[in-house]
Order: sequence, then structure tokens, then C-alpha cells
Amino acid sequence: MELLTALGVDSTLAIHLACFLVSYLALSHLIFKPYLRAYEEREHRTIGNEEHAVRLIQETATLQTQYEQAAKGLNAQIKSAFDRSRTAAQKDYENLVQTAREQAQKTLEASRERLTKEIEATRKALAAEIPAVSAAIASKLAGKDLSQ
Repeated sequence: MELLTALGVDSTLAIHLACFLVSYLALSHLIFKPYLRAYEEREHRTIGNEEHAVRLIQETATLQTQYEQAAKGLNAQIKSAFDRSRTAAQKDYENLVQTAREQAQKTLEASRERLTKEIEATRKALAAEIPAVSAAIASKLAGKDLSQ
């Protein structure tokens, strides 16, 4: 005890310890514990939000991959339908052009035959008129009527 007295520790130590304990308990319940609860809650929210953000990013990447695959599939379907329609239209075009060519060829042949017949008919009609026209020309040249 002499050592304690030499260090200046006396009977007020118990009072100091009691005051410290009361102050510690009061501060612990009023300040330290609410602060620690708020700190832990903040940390939990931060870590929870980070995990949630990571999960959302992963879900977004998965959805983007699914979307790209669906878009590629849809583009392939559209291209296939377009190609089928284009091929069908090309065939229709070729059929129409072929039909038009055949009709034009038939019309051309019919016109040639008609013209050939008309030329022949005109030649025959002119051949029948040649003696009369020749006589008229000769009469004019001779200056008198030679038709007798």
C-alpha cells in the first residue's frame, strides 16, 4: 500500500472508478451503441447495395446476350422471308417478261403475215391495173388515144 500512497493513489480511487463506470455505461448506451448500430447498418447497406449492383449488372449482361441472340434470330427470319419474297418476285417478273415476249412475238408474226398478204393483194391489184396505166401513159406520150 505504501507504493500506492507513494504514487498518489488514495481513497478517491474508488470514487473515480465509480464515476468512470457510470460515465462509461451512460456513454455506451447513449452514444457508442447507437453509433455502432448505425455504422453496421450503413456498412450492411453499402455492401448489400454493391452486391445488388453486381447482381443487376450480371442480369443485364444476361438479358443483353438474350436480346442479341433474339435479334439475330429475328434478323435471320426477316432475311429469309425477304429472300423468299425476292425470289418469288423475280420468278413472277421473269414469267411476265416471257409471256410479254411470247405475245409480242405472236403479234409481230401476225402483223408480218397480214402485211405480206396485203402486199400480195396490192401487187395483184396493181398487176391488174398495169395494162390500163400503161395504155394511159402511152396515150399521153403519143398525144392521142391508143386504147382502141
